[in-house]
Amino acid sequence: MTRWFVTGHGGQLATAFEELLARDSSAEVVSMDEATTDLRDRMAVSRLVREARPDVVLHTAAYTAVDAAESDAETAFAVNEGGTRNLVEALRDTPGTTEPPVPLVYFSSDYVFDGRKTRPYVESDATAPLSVYGRSKLAGERAALAWPAGIVVRTAWLFSPTGGNFVKTILRVAAERVEQAGQADPEPLTVVDDQVGSPTYAPHLAPRVIEALTLGMPPGIWHMAGSGYCSWMEFAQEIVRCAGLRIDVEPITTEELGRPAPRPPFSALSSERRAPVLPPWQDGVAAAVRALRAAPAA
Repeated sequence: MTRWFVTGHGGQLATAFEELLARDSSAEVVSMDEATTDLRDRMAVSRLVREARPDVVLHTAAYTAVDAAESDAETAFAVNEGGTRNLVEALRDTPGTTEPPVPLVYFSSDYVFDGRKTRPYVESDATAPLSVYGRSKLAGERAALAWPAGIVVRTAWLFSPTGGNFVKTILRVAAERVEQAGQADPEPLTVVDDQVGSPTYAPHLAPRVIEALTLGMPPGIWHMAGSGYCSWMEFAQEIVRCAGLRIDVEPITTEELGRPAPRPPFSALSSERRAPVLPPWQDGVAAAVRALRAAPAA
């Protein structure tokens, strides 16, 4: 029996891991719910880890409000860096987790890069985050790598049938405009086309991470994201195409959108470490749309 400790219960990636591990009779899962245990509370985190005595930690919890972080850096760093440090300290204090050290997998972001490259970023590329959020995630990486078995998995543009994400937002807004228009042409969607990245379907990422860990994933930094890359506008176009919605998607610039946090213009990810390859991002969109369409109405 392998004991998996998963932070971020209820989130997109935590849910993907929990659903996957629930089908494994040899897996025991302890989930950390932010509603009951605050990552910033060192004593509470230590108590929970000591009770769980995990064999593997999947640290999916994070402060992810990219724009809000610009005016709330203290919270972003307290969660993404401080919370990760609390997990590492809890492992150090928990018997049975240090010899050999249990793997701690920290999930990071493409926003640790400045986006000046024109080819996908690999693990050895220099980091230079533009935003508070990106800096807080990079600080969290360093806290995770302070653990001897610390693993950083950088991923990007995460989406799934769970929680709030770009796919669900585009589907909702597009469907509303189509319904409101009736027989007329609906008002087009406007989406930025000068930011490019690698959309990643959480239920595609989770099994690849489990596979890598099962095969003895070494410590360090790994890039794992949906294969290929696109702009947010192309992402939206694929979503409405898969959903069969007749609505145009028109480009706007990042400047026109006017968000508080700067974003990297190009942050596609690739790997130089032979990380497990995920399916093309378009496959993830198709799977997400199917799952959302099949889900019962709330």
